[in-house]
Amino acid sequence: MKNLLSLKPYLLRYKKNLWSGFLFIILTNLFAVIAPKFIGLAIDTMNKKFELREVLRDIGLYFLLSALSGYFLFLVRQHIIVASRHIEFDLKNDYYQHLQTLPRRFYNTTSTGELISRGTNDLNAIREFLGPGIMYSLNTLFRLIFALVAMVAISPKLTLFALLPAPLLSYSVYKIGSSMQKRSKSIQESYAAITNLVQENLSGIRVVKSYTREAFEIQRFASLNKDYYRKNLSLGKLQALFFAFLTSMTAFSLLPVVWVGGINVIEGTMTVGGIAEFIVYVSMLSWPIISIGWVTSIIQRAASAQIRLNEVFSIKPDISEKESEETERKNFTGKLSFCNVRFHYPGQENHPVLDNITLDIAAGSRVAIVGATGSGKTTLVNLIPRLYEPAEGAILLDGRDIRSLPLTALRELVGFVPQVNFLFSDTIAHNINWGSHEEDAEAVVEASKIAMLEEDVEDFPQGFETMLGEKGINLSGGQKQRACIARAIAWKPQLLILDDALSAVDTDTEARIFEALLQKLPDTTILLISHRISTVKHCDRIVVLKEGAIVESGTHEELLEQKHLYAELYNQQLLEEEILSLS
Repeated sequence: MKNLLSLKPYLLRYKKNLWSGFLFIILTNLFAVIAPKFIGLAIDTMNKKFELREVLRDIGLYFLLSALSGYFLFLVRQHIIVASRHIEFDLKNDYYQHLQTLPRRFYNTTSTGELISRGTNDLNAIREFLGPGIMYSLNTLFRLIFALVAMVAISPKLTLFALLPAPLLSYSVYKIGSSMQKRSKSIQESYAAITNLVQENLSGIRVVKSYTREAFEIQRFASLNKDYYRKNLSLGKLQALFFAFLTSMTAFSLLPVVWVGGINVIEGTMTVGGIAEFIVYVSMLSWPIISIGWVTSIIQRAASAQIRLNEVFSIKPDISEKESEETERKNFTGKLSFCNVRFHYPGQENHPVLDNITLDIAAGSRVAIVGATGSGKTTLVNLIPRLYEPAEGAILLDGRDIRSLPLTALRELVGFVPQVNFLFSDTIAHNINWGSHEEDAEAVVEASKIAMLEEDVEDFPQGFETMLGEKGINLSGGQKQRACIARAIAWKPQLLILDDALSAVDTDTEARIFEALLQKLPDTTILLISHRISTVKHCDRIVVLKEGAIVESGTHEELLEQKHLYAELYNQQLLEEEILSLS
């Protein structure tokens, strides 16, 4: 329950609605409890000298008070349930906004399906608590208070008999409620596992079909679904037992009331109307008592859901954000400096990925970074837009430590094409222009020309307005890469990073793209990671990494003369090309 206290700021935000709903709950229960008195009066009137006018008056007042109770119940729902929908809206926005701030390491260890489950199923459980949970809890409380006061006013002794099951009821709610929370949490975790499996299978459907693993994946889903079914069935059985127990306790409480009340009527200490009114009050308590089980279930599910959400909200961004300040693009030329930079992943302090990197990159220059797989190339360029923070040293952009710049301003200066391409389910034009703040058709066309994508797009029936499937599934690998390059170019960055972004295109297209970049972006600093020597040999400078350290640096010709690692890579690729030409 204490986890639900984190919802307090949201409740305070809509306190006016909630206080109004609280007032209407009092009124609806007040009129509901007053109404049965007129039933008793009508019955007692009929036991005396029959006066139709008095009976009709009492019945009319009963219906009037019941109608008023119903009207205020309508207002209760209009205020509390509506407030819960507003809070749900705010929670979803805050949850999604928080996800946007979380570091890469979080997404490296957390599945997409798990996050979707927490943002849908768990948030819905919390909304049920904030709406029906709060409303019925308060309604039950005031119904019990008002009905018990009315019952005591009629007969304290009968009230005592009616409350005989109360201690057993309280103990049962406590014990079964704890079990409900454990089972609810387990159900939510199973739902997250199903969501994750479905998300992965739909995203990787081509792999599933290529390896004819449909039957295997169907079995995996059936197994998880069966586990989810069993857990829900287990909770359902417990809830059914709980509701049946509550209902029977309500019925049993009527037996001594009718017995003792009947004796009192015979003895003349109570009227028939009085005992009838009392029985109405006991019956009136049946729904609040039964609803205790339902509300308990809602609260336990919400508590479990809030624990899971708090686990996400408690994670803070690794990258500290600088307060906003005026940072214009025109003030930066793209000069970059690495000063004794060292980086390691969390928990791997003795195994640095980058070690003592010192490197100066002139503004507007073309620098290539090469090296074997795992040498630290991608990690190096990931430090520039602060996707990771160096453990030691500093990175300077035009002489300013990048940590002194607002994160948004820094990343607006950088165009990044990562190894793994990603395109949105939108038009080609919107994907290319995605990073811009306004529509610019000319910029889209110009960027696609530089990326050698324009001719391909012209072959599509709708051109740039062609809708792409999930992750650009209707494009080839090379077209995806070129679309991502065009998106980075349309961003008009001061610094362009191409992380093995030309691996899916042929060498001729690769050379044309690189030549276009040199001509069309003469003032942009370009960092190019590539395994092809044919690509990097025209760069102003080539930096060779090995096991996280710079082992060579220079032009293509200078590095060949040194006859070290770069020369070995070059000769190896020449040999591979010769073998391919002979085959």
